[in-house]
Amino acid sequence: MIKNFAETKTFNTKSGLRLLLTSQNVGFTVQGTDNQETSLDISLELNGNIPDDLTLDDMLKVEYKEKKNELTIDFKEPDHIHSLNAKIEILVPHKTMIASNISNGGVRLDDLEGNHNLESHNGSIKIADNKGNAVCKTRNGSLKMENCEGDFEVKSKNGSITIRSCKGKMNIDGENGSCKIIKCDGTLTLNLENGPIRIIEGAFEHAELNNKNGSMYYEFLPIEKGSFSFKNKNGKILLIIPKEIEFSLKAENHMGNFRIGLDGEYDRKKDDDSQTIEMIKASGKVKIEVKNQLGSIQLMKDPVQKDVHMDFSSFGDNIADIFDQLPIEECMKKSKQAMKKVQKSFKNMNFDISHNFENAMDCLEKNKDKIKAKIDEEIKDKKHAEELKKIFKETVESVKEAFHKKEEKKESMSESRMKILDMLEKGTITSDEAERLLKALGEDDE
Repeated sequence: MIKNFAETKTFNTKSGLRLLLTSQNVGFTVQGTDNQETSLDISLELNGNIPDDLTLDDMLKVEYKEKKNELTIDFKEPDHIHSLNAKIEILVPHKTMIASNISNGGVRLDDLEGNHNLESHNGSIKIADNKGNAVCKTRNGSLKMENCEGDFEVKSKNGSITIRSCKGKMNIDGENGSCKIIKCDGTLTLNLENGPIRIIEGAFEHAELNNKNGSMYYEFLPIEKGSFSFKNKNGKILLIIPKEIEFSLKAENHMGNFRIGLDGEYDRKKDDDSQTIEMIKASGKVKIEVKNQLGSIQLMKDPVQKDVHMDFSSFGDNIADIFDQLPIEECMKKSKQAMKKVQKSFKNMNFDISHNFENAMDCLEKNKDKIKAKIDEEIKDKKHAEELKKIFKETVESVKEAFHKKEEKKESMSESRMKILDMLEKGTITSDEAERLLKALGEDDE
């Protein structure tokens, strides 16, 4: 049995509202407005053994305390009933503080001024255009922040973290998920385990990054002073340090190699299983410390992967070929026809990613979501749609793997070049022999 509920509630609140949200199986969207009142728009489609006398008030408890200017919203899904579609949208004054505790649902905040304490299990958290501090905890869900200003404390398990165009003091702990930070400034303390770290156009004055079992990429913007620490145990560290930065750098590596692409001279010390690089440029006001255990350290002045061009126009054909080979039932004929429409979406999909590796991944991720959405739209059979999306994901991953192999091949050649130059410096080979070896590698002088 399916039953629909829809209702709008309005409350005479005021600026400085405190909003408390709790729910099971339903998420919330909260939008700031110029109005002082708060409006609550609920839309539910339930499925199951639904009693005839069930009302919305049986599931949704709302209470406003005028003296405290506090609004409490609590949603609980009845036993043996589940939501097919559920939407709870709340319009509040811009100056509103929110606390949430949600299970199997997400929370999204837009255009607010307030300090927030958000917790979500099996759901995402997203905050956009907020001025104020935020404490966010999520498990089995992604966390995204965009265009926010304040101090942030983030804890995430089994979910990705993305922070874009934000400013403030950031303290981040993550496990089993990636962390990407783009065009942010302030200070950053980041501890991650089992996932990659990517900092794009970082303008932080202080940053301390620690990682286990994942790569680390940090792209500096020109800064005059600051202190930075990068520590990894099992993954590559790649730092992009523009030539405008006057730095003092010390890098130590155990069981891994160095790749130096910075202007200037450096001192190298080697032990049996480790080596250290020290380098100072001009005033050295930007302090950089790098330590790695089982991975390379790369220090470059420009983003890697220049002049790369990838053509995805054949993706649709490749997926269609795989789709035709699936051992599926007769009912999938219609889905195959729908796949032809999806296939057209790939035609002439040719991306120029000459700037850097980040553009490549952004293009790939952006179009991956579009194609998955198209599959869901065209293929109504959920089981077969999920099967096709799995195949598409594997195809995307194969492209990423090929891209990384190309980068690793370049890195391997550069490491060989360093060994040749090192042998030349020690007098093990002559300059003529070194020149012949470098030509054999096919690398130009840096």
